[in-house]
Amino acid sequence: MASNISPEMDCTCPVCCDIFNDPVVLSCGHSFCKFCIQEWWKQSTNQTCPVCKKILPKAQPPCNWALKKLSDSMRQERNKKAASESEEFCSVHGEKLKLFCQDDQQLICVICRDAKQHKNHNCVPINEAAEEHRTKVKVLIMHLKSQRESFQTEETKCSKMANHIQLQSQRTEKSIKEEFQKLYKFLRAEEVARIDAVRKEAKLKSETMRIRTVNLTLKISSLTDRIATAEKKVKAGDLSFMQNVKSVMEGLQCTMQLPETPSGALINEAHHLGNLQFTVWWKMKNLIQYTPVILDPNTADSRLTISEHLTSSTVNDKDQPLPDNPERVQDEAVCGSKGFNSGKHSWDVEVGDYWEVGVALKSNKSYSKIWSIYKGVCTNIVHEHTPEDYVKSVCEESLPTKMRVLLDCNQKTLSFFDLDRKITVHTMKYTGTEQVFPYFCKSVKIFPDDLSLVKKST
Repeated sequence: MASNISPEMDCTCPVCCDIFNDPVVLSCGHSFCKFCIQEWWKQSTNQTCPVCKKILPKAQPPCNWALKKLSDSMRQERNKKAASESEEFCSVHGEKLKLFCQDDQQLICVICRDAKQHKNHNCVPINEAAEEHRTKVKVLIMHLKSQRESFQTEETKCSKMANHIQLQSQRTEKSIKEEFQKLYKFLRAEEVARIDAVRKEAKLKSETMRIRTVNLTLKISSLTDRIATAEKKVKAGDLSFMQNVKSVMEGLQCTMQLPETPSGALINEAHHLGNLQFTVWWKMKNLIQYTPVILDPNTADSRLTISEHLTSSTVNDKDQPLPDNPERVQDEAVCGSKGFNSGKHSWDVEVGDYWEVGVALKSNKSYSKIWSIYKGVCTNIVHEHTPEDYVKSVCEESLPTKMRVLLDCNQKTLSFFDLDRKITVHTMKYTGTEQVFPYFCKSVKIFPDDLSLVKKST
């Protein structure tokens, strides 16, 4: 079996798929062309092995002298073989094609070099031109491989999001059923309608992710085919390679853009579950609890668990396997599902030992600027948090545990009222014309509002 394996396979660089040129050996034991591994590391964030992905030290890898000797011998043998191949002749002068005109990018004979058309042009031997263009093609191949890896990463992300959509669909459907059990006799029609809405959204967004995944797969397949074709042609003889080098390099040009992860791709759980009882109560004119702020699970940090009714959060010891969607925030925080940019709004919240409460401004797809007050882990002082500062002290005694957050979008003010002591803890200004969303950090619980039977329009 071993005798059937081509010796050239043992001397092939895994990056450029050609015979090694100045091979170096990494600490993990894999060898690469010196130029190839340097180009690979230029395009990578970490200095890793392209084969086993092991993170390597910053030191320059040593030359693999044994492999260099074998590879040089193999390359000389290939060049001799290429030279012994049938050579084509100049269609004008009938001489052998031995030179490459770099100005006109074409193969010529020695007579063509001295002729008027190519006089004073930069002409080099075919083997030199082939080596130079091979290097250029290898660089393009590496760029294309890097882009393929980016597409594969995006495909994996889409698959995870598609799986999470299914999980959300099941979880949301379960919660809806439990809510409707309380009023099942009167609300069968309402229950069916809402479950159908969840399933339709899940089907629509799953289909969107499926199509997106298929498109990414097709692009990856296309890039793979083009890379394989180019790699095959690179291994051809100098003459054959140079005759097709233009088409090879054209085929390696990639104009496909890596698509961004879409915002709003996940199921809008807040739409289906938020204020569910209040909406039903309004239809039935029965007294049902209404919570002014609904937490958005799609924004919750992976260490937070959001309650079934989306009104409280709890810190976990371990990260949850959540998709990396653009809306998700960090630092054990979560945002409300609805933003405000006009009018006055308020919500009551109970906090734990360490907390942060305020508003966050949503810019593009993510939450950037935060205005809040917080109590840190190593202090019993409440500080102010703004985009410019986070160390200003606002309260050092009788720390609040239950607060009312008052947001005045017209005056651009944010106030915090201690519900137990009946005093204002702090008032601050915020900036920006975009919507601001309620922002919570660590374990919190949002209280429902006391409502009368009359709903007043604001």
